[in-house]
Amino acid sequence: MTNLNSLRRLAVPAALGLVLAMEVWTMTPTLAETEADRWNLADLYPDQEAWQQARESLDGKVDALEPLQGTLGQDASHLKQALDILFEINKAGGRLWSYASMLSDQDTRQSGPQGMKQQLQSQFATISAKTAWIDPEILEIPREKIEAFLAAEPGLAIYRRYLERLEKRRAHTLDKKSEQLLGMASMLTGDGNTIGSILRNAEIPWKTITLADGSELKVDVAGYSRGRASTNRLDRIKTFDAFFSELKAFEQTLATTLAATVKAHVFNARVRHYETTLDAALLSDEIDPAVYGMLVEEINNSLPALHRYLRLRARMLGVSDLGYHDLYPSLVGELDKDYSWATTQEAVFKAFEPLGKDYLAGLQKAIDGRWIDVYPRTGKRSGAYVNGSAYDVHPYMLLNHQDDYESASTFAHESGHLMHSMFSNATQPFPDADYETFVAEVASTTNEWLFFRYNLAHARDDHERLAILGKFLESIRTTVFRQTMFAEFELEMHRMGEQGKPITAASLDELYLRLLRKYYGDAEGVCHIDPIYAVEWAFIPHFHYDYYVYTYATSFIAGTAFVDQILSGEEGARRYIDKLLRAGSSKPPVEILKDAGVDMTTPAPIRTTIRRMNEVMDQMEEILDRISSSK
Repeated sequence: MTNLNSLRRLAVPAALGLVLAMEVWTMTPTLAETEADRWNLADLYPDQEAWQQARESLDGKVDALEPLQGTLGQDASHLKQALDILFEINKAGGRLWSYASMLSDQDTRQSGPQGMKQQLQSQFATISAKTAWIDPEILEIPREKIEAFLAAEPGLAIYRRYLERLEKRRAHTLDKKSEQLLGMASMLTGDGNTIGSILRNAEIPWKTITLADGSELKVDVAGYSRGRASTNRLDRIKTFDAFFSELKAFEQTLATTLAATVKAHVFNARVRHYETTLDAALLSDEIDPAVYGMLVEEINNSLPALHRYLRLRARMLGVSDLGYHDLYPSLVGELDKDYSWATTQEAVFKAFEPLGKDYLAGLQKAIDGRWIDVYPRTGKRSGAYVNGSAYDVHPYMLLNHQDDYESASTFAHESGHLMHSMFSNATQPFPDADYETFVAEVASTTNEWLFFRYNLAHARDDHERLAILGKFLESIRTTVFRQTMFAEFELEMHRMGEQGKPITAASLDELYLRLLRKYYGDAEGVCHIDPIYAVEWAFIPHFHYDYYVYTYATSFIAGTAFVDQILSGEEGARRYIDKLLRAGSSKPPVEILKDAGVDMTTPAPIRTTIRRMNEVMDQMEEILDRISSSK
């Protein structure tokens, strides 16, 4: 974790949910809501005045570093003093960002918290520039001398991983002046994402359509998500036509925003002497790019399983000409079951019993301690996330609970993030507490699997079993196959940028349509992909995130393997918690997963997931045959 990256990564919880972040609920507070159902930000700072005082004090910490410049190689004491201050700045920055961002998310209509975030972002960029000399100066110290410092000064032990990771980036770290310039340039990165988000969420004049029941639907980002899930096929087709035709009208500008992001990634890779943008994104996180390539290859080899699912979906929907507009409606309707907040907690705790008493006690502490903001309110940010950046306090969770199965599953998912952060922060010193993106979704998807298995085991009838199996099968499609398709698109798009090829609406449409048709079996007659859907790339903000999407797929795959281990007995659960959830970034992420029981450098976990997918389809087809034969 370099000083620059650690400050920039503070915004990750917000960035990952960007698709949802701009969709603001317009409903009144849930009647069941009480003060206990809202998070308590006073655990971070008693009020905004205290926050401002803490923010202003951050500059003093930075100034304390200046006299140390040029001294880090003198002795272990000077090196430790500089690292102590640096990581104190990072820790304070995480707490400051947590408060400002979550205060804003409580009510996105308020301009005050937005201004607080902007203050911090500007301050972080300045701090990054002022501290940019540290990494290059450390790298001027011979490796043998660093080892001698570590042996002489026990207080440096908590920085061993930081120094090891820095050593691996020796060839990619520039001189002090260059690093300072890059730190200042960080204020300019991310503009492509920001402009695209504003365009999609605020300035495109989205169309309004009339649905079959006579109601009207504005097909913006939120309306598209609702309309595509309609049980009325004509409404779905109308929704797709309205949404994608409007995206098409603005695709030239949206392509320019994506081209700007790719150019920034190519610039970063070249100035830091990486061979490719993929190397720059993955090697800094200690991931072998071969893992990325293996994922794409294995999922391409597994497309027959996806095509089997699509044929099953066509059968259950009763259509002979499955189209892209048929992929989102529920296969058997909504579950007629109580998923109130109280019932959700009960079901989740029962599903998590294999994880042990300490795990359940930690989750109960989060609920009782008001770490969770539960219900939707007017102005509250939609979606869900966990913010674990306040190391000295505790993680926080944002939900928008709607008393349905999806909301309950979301709580199970986010609980994985919360407990991962809680265990990691409690076990690891601050420099090693922030786990890498490669393992960031593993705990959450493991929890989804456990919740799915519990609900399936307690289903009341075949209809309920079909609904649960169908929902989870769809999560495999969207998380494993769709995210891998995104990863393949992102890789080829960056190669275009590296080779100096134009990144235009036309070239992106051509690439995306080719991948869509391959993955969804257009040539095989599995699912028809209309050319207008080639512009879907313009709807996906994750393509700005620098090779992040593949981790959704790898995390889901790892979670599949971990569930088998956890359900095997107490020892399996203990290994999962101790070796993964408590590990933070104390080792490279692939090694952490291997220690915990899953080796992601081999295709075995991917193949296990595909096997589980086929088992789910076996169960669904058996139920459908039973229902058909009984008629």
